[in-house]
Amino acid sequence: MGRDYEKLSEDYYDKIAARFDWSIDGLLSYPFKRLINHELHLQTGQRLLDVGCANGRLLALLNRQAEIQATGVDISAQMIALAKKRLPKGRFACASAEKLPFTDSQFDYVICSASFHHFPDPDRFLQEAKRCLKKQGRLIIAEVNIPILHDFYNQHVAAASEDGDVKAYRPSELSDLFQGHGFRIIKRRLIFQMQYYELSL
Repeated sequence: MGRDYEKLSEDYYDKIAARFDWSIDGLLSYPFKRLINHELHLQTGQRLLDVGCANGRLLALLNRQAEIQATGVDISAQMIALAKKRLPKGRFACASAEKLPFTDSQFDYVICSASFHHFPDPDRFLQEAKRCLKKQGRLIIAEVNIPILHDFYNQHVAAASEDGDVKAYRPSELSDLFQGHGFRIIKRRLIFQMQYYELSL
């Protein structure tokens, strides 16, 4: 029987939600949020969906740029409860990244910050992101990059992780996945252990 990655993620992040910002996970994921905030130039009223939003830290950061219409989803109900407190004007839902609870063509941006490697079915997530984006929308993905220990990580670290890690992806793998779903790579940056993509339909 295979591992239930979403259940692993739900249990793990429920457990650390209250201390997430100062946990190892929170500290390691913060540079990805800073990178997204640096790369995006937002306008007031734009509609953003953060998939794997955790406690809403990224949306709160982006909302300082411009008063956005912020929406977040996360598999952890405890994280969602904290996100609602952090950004009271935002909309938040506890949901799977592979079954987003939104109608078609709602968002200017769908964002995924250091969460893609948790998704059991990345193809399904990309289909859902595509469905939820407006015609001129953008998919933003910031993801881990492990060039030297990639195979070791997948075989030993991710395989035994308790937080629902599924797989680390090489840049070439991500590029193939995105293009296979009809996304065009508008921007790609590789910075230390981070890879950043801005994708259009």
